[in-house]
Amino acid sequence: MSVRLTNIQHFSLDDGPGIRTTIFLKGCNLNCPWCCNPETISSKIEKYSGDNGLVGFDIELKDLEDEILADKVFYDDNGGLTLSGGEPLLQIKQIEPLLKSLKRQNINICMETALFAPLNYLKIAIKYVDEFYVDIKILRKDKCKEIIKGNLDVYLENLKYISSLTDKITFRIPLVNEYTLNEENIELILNLLEKYSTFNVEIFKVHNLAEEKYKNLNKNFKKFSDVGDGKVEEIYGKIKKVNNNVKIIKL
Repeated sequence: MSVRLTNIQHFSLDDGPGIRTTIFLKGCNLNCPWCCNPETISSKIEKYSGDNGLVGFDIELKDLEDEILADKVFYDDNGGLTLSGGEPLLQIKQIEPLLKSLKRQNINICMETALFAPLNYLKIAIKYVDEFYVDIKILRKDKCKEIIKGNLDVYLENLKYISSLTDKITFRIPLVNEYTLNEENIELILNLLEKYSTFNVEIFKVHNLAEEKYKNLNKNFKKFSDVGDGKVEEIYGKIKKVNNNVKIIKL
């Protein structure tokens, strides 16, 4: 059994607690205009005009497990594996034997997910994932469908499901002037955060650093206007009134 990745990142410090090995699974069912990892959107191996001419590779689960366990000495009490992407839930069936093996060896597992995936996929993940990092993007149903191609009902159902089974959830909110920072969306986000007020919240500004990736993949790239520090502080203050577990991060 193999899975398709774009990268294995060792000694990662921003993808969960402690020192982690982050694997980026290839394939996503959303199309967020601000995505900073466009190479993970398509599930196909793609032509790339940069380094080696291709982006994406298949790896056998045993070989991937060996890579992960080679880092075990660095994990200490908090570190472990982080599943990222792309949308890691889309390959959860293929990767389940690896997760089962890692849990037997007491490896902590985190997942970064947008939650726009079938519930039965999430029911597999919940058996192995210790902590979820969940995006909050666009919460108006028609705009969610129009802009990022997501079904908001699926997202909300999945969030309700995992929150009934674990409190190890951190929300991540991308701040994008053109899409997520309008007054209506912020109000909807605040309402959601108030409902889940015990979960951690991380907010961050999007950046234009992925422009070269888009060019190498022959994809259109749209630059985003800078979100000023004052605006970030304003959103931080609003969130803090409904959820005290908020912090500003850089990704």
